[in-house]
Amino acid sequence: MSEIKRLLNQSSHYFIGQVVVMAAGFISFPILTRIFSVSDYGILGLITITILIAIAIIKLGFPNSIVRFYAEFKSKNQFANFYSTILLGGMGVSALISALFVFTIQIVGGNFIGNNIVNLLSLASVLMFTGCSSDILTSFIRAEQRTKLYNLISILRRYGALALGIFFVFYVFKDLFGFFLGQVISGIIVFSFLLYVSCKKQNINIRNFSSWIFKDSIKFGFPLIWAELGHLVLHYIDRYLIQLFLGSVSLGLYTAGYNLATYVTEIIMYPVNYAMTPIYMDILVNKGEEETKEFFTKSFRYFLLILSAIVFGFIAVGRDLISLLATKKYLEAYPILPYVIIGQSIYACTIILNNGLFIRRKTYIYTTVMLITCLLSIGINMILIPRHGIIGAGMANLISNIFYALVITYYAFKEFSFRIDYPRILLYLGIGGAMYLVMSAIDVGAPIYNLIAKISAGAVFYSGLVLILDKEVRTTVLRMIDRSGGKTPGLPLQ
Repeated sequence: MSEIKRLLNQSSHYFIGQVVVMAAGFISFPILTRIFSVSDYGILGLITITILIAIAIIKLGFPNSIVRFYAEFKSKNQFANFYSTILLGGMGVSALISALFVFTIQIVGGNFIGNNIVNLLSLASVLMFTGCSSDILTSFIRAEQRTKLYNLISILRRYGALALGIFFVFYVFKDLFGFFLGQVISGIIVFSFLLYVSCKKQNINIRNFSSWIFKDSIKFGFPLIWAELGHLVLHYIDRYLIQLFLGSVSLGLYTAGYNLATYVTEIIMYPVNYAMTPIYMDILVNKGEEETKEFFTKSFRYFLLILSAIVFGFIAVGRDLISLLATKKYLEAYPILPYVIIGQSIYACTIILNNGLFIRRKTYIYTTVMLITCLLSIGINMILIPRHGIIGAGMANLISNIFYALVITYYAFKEFSFRIDYPRILLYLGIGGAMYLVMSAIDVGAPIYNLIAKISAGAVFYSGLVLILDKEVRTTVLRMIDRSGGKTPGLPLQ
């Protein structure tokens, strides 16, 4: 199987899993926006982001180290030491920092954010330990390229947290405390299951703990902590500033619009990201740099082929989606959608463009560029939010993502560049823009009918023009049809 086919195959596995996980977001979106007030929905998002930021820090970059060094330690017959060191070390660190977080928030938090939020954060802090430990365990599964099992666990984590959270809201504590209590219980169950499965498969022993493996893993992964933390700050710092300048109602509106846009971009971003690293590292080790560069060129072109359709299509149906999923009380969030989804999509391109830094182990550049971008984002948000409200936050998000993509690509290409197929990329963007105009002209009444009509017309228009104007895509599709018919690839159909 060629590398591109392997990427498409494994990405399709992650894509299916991501679709199912994303469906949970679409399921929860109309439920949570209805059972909670706009203000409570904003607080819910703020606490969730705080826990995500905490998890990013206490993971110490171990998931990245697992994917990067898995094959090396396995080939050296040191996998037992690697597994025990990362798992026991990661769990120990996450337990310690989670306890310190609860202690700190209880002592000083009430003076700044109120006792209600302090209690919610203290409860949700359990998710710091279970989330970090579960991420480490599932990273081993990802490194093994067991995509179907990885998907299954991701789905169980997402739907279990959602189901128990909503159950507790309806039947136990009818507020945010009940929602987070359900998530905590779900997190404990999933982590316990993962640990049980891991102990059955691999001998986890404190005697296998290696201090030098622990140090080397942190040395590689630690700079990426700040990159991941920067990713969260870059995309979520505006929530804190909106709360500061505009209040929780505006925060709820912005959170709803932002979440909806994020669900859409993540459906393509994460499947490719999860599948790509193990594949290109395998190509690099076994076939060399030129094959790896060609792999990146093709991957980026196909990535933008799909991304262009998603971005332009989403902008065209955004108003109908908000009306259908979150009710008309959230329609004020619609104007931020174009800024957010375009910014998120530009950022998504860097999962391919910045791999040269990962290959050359110059992860500290991620950190530097990300921290500078975060400072830029904070500054722009503080200028634009007071003047333009939540639209200003959307503008700041777009500007910051453009800056990050340009700078990180510049440094990554200094280390490991590859050819970008500009003519085809411009073709896809042009077709996407034309598709947007076609979809925007459609109005058949109710939001549900608009969605069906617009998505159907857009899919036919975009795929049809791509097949007509892009010979390589057309040839690939014909070969796939040829194979599905049982014919020999490359021979004319009889």
